[in-house]
Amino acid sequence: MEIVILVSLLSLYCDFTDAECLVISPARLVVKYGDPASSNCSSDTPVQMGWEATQGGTVVTDKEVKFLRWRVDSVTDWNIKPICYTEGGQCQKQLNITVYKLPDSVSISYRKYPDPMVEKHHYQLQCLVQNIAPIERLRVTFYKVNTTGEQTELDTQQKSKDNIKTPENGIYTLDFTPSRDDDRAQLWCSAMLDLGPEGPQPPPVMESDSLNINVLYKPQITMSPGCFSMSITEGDTLSLNCSANGNPAPSYDWLLPQAAPNATEERSVVTITNMAKSHSGEYTCIARNPLGNSTCTVNVEVTVDYLPIIAGLAAAAVVILLVVSCFIYSSYYKHTRIGHYQLKDMLPRRHKNKQVVHHNRMDQSFM
Repeated sequence: MEIVILVSLLSLYCDFTDAECLVISPARLVVKYGDPASSNCSSDTPVQMGWEATQGGTVVTDKEVKFLRWRVDSVTDWNIKPICYTEGGQCQKQLNITVYKLPDSVSISYRKYPDPMVEKHHYQLQCLVQNIAPIERLRVTFYKVNTTGEQTELDTQQKSKDNIKTPENGIYTLDFTPSRDDDRAQLWCSAMLDLGPEGPQPPPVMESDSLNINVLYKPQITMSPGCFSMSITEGDTLSLNCSANGNPAPSYDWLLPQAAPNATEERSVVTITNMAKSHSGEYTCIARNPLGNSTCTVNVEVTVDYLPIIAGLAAAAVVILLVVSCFIYSSYYKHTRIGHYQLKDMLPRRHKNKQVVHHNRMDQSFM
C-alpha cells in the first residue's frame, strides 16, 4: 500500500515538474506541406535546452537560456515530431504538429455507369478525393439540386481514424435511388478538410463538377381536374385534354364509347363537335412509353336542354291564344253591330194621313 502511494506521489511530482520545466508556444501547429513553421520553447528558469527534430533540430545550447526557438522554412516531413528538451533529458516536451495537403482533385461518378438511369432502380455514386492529407480529417458530403434550384444534402461521410499522415486517395460511395422528380437534377460532392481551430478558417472545401442525371420513368397522367364525371348539353362541343408526364415522352390513345364522324384526336386532345345523346359513356385516355402506361377515364353524360323547347311551346301557346282571342272578339263585334240594326230603321218614316199634313202646313202658313 505504501509503495503504491509513493509511486502515485512520484508520478504527480514528475508531471508537475515536467509541466513546469518547459512550455511550448504555440503547443499545436497546423502547417500546410511546404510552408514555414516555428514554435518557442521556454522555461521559468534559465536552462540548457535544445530541439530534436528531423527538420530544424538544434543541439543543446552552451549557455543556460529561458527560451529557444524552433524554425523551419519549408515543412516536408509528414511525420515530423519536434521535441524540446533540457540538458541530460531531465525535461522534454513534444510539439504537436499536423502537416496537411489539400486534394489535387475531387470528382463524382457512377461506380457502374447506368444505361440508362431508371426511377426506383438502385445505383451507386462515387466521390474520389485524390492525394489529400491527413485523410482522417476529411469530410465528404454528397449534394443534389433539382430543376427548381432546391439543394438537398444526401449524406456526409468521414474515414475512421487510422493515423495515416501521408497523402492518400479517398473513395466515398453513396447508394442512390432516383425518383421522377430527380430527372434533370444535378449531383456533386464536396471535400472539406477540418483541421480544428488551429487550422485555416473557414475549413478549406473543394467541390467536384456537377453530374447531370437523366431519369427515365413511366407516364403519369396530369389531366385537370383528373379522372372525373361530367355533363354536357346535346349539340355542344366536347374537348378533353389528357396530358401526361413521362420520360421518354408518352404517346396517347383514346377509347371512345362510340365512333363519331365528328371526332378528332390530336396527341393528348380528343374533340367531338355537335354531341349527341348516343355519345354518352366512358372516354378513356391511355398514355404509354417503353416503361409502362397510365390510364384515365372520364364519364360523360349528354343531356337534353328542355328549356328552349318549353319556351317555344309557351310562345306558341301565347300566339294561339292571341289568335283565338282575336277571332272570338271579331265574331262578337260583328254579331252585335249587324244583328240589332234593320234596313227599315235606316229609312225615313211616312205618315198615314198625307192630307192632315198638308192642312197643317197650310194652316201654319196663314198664321
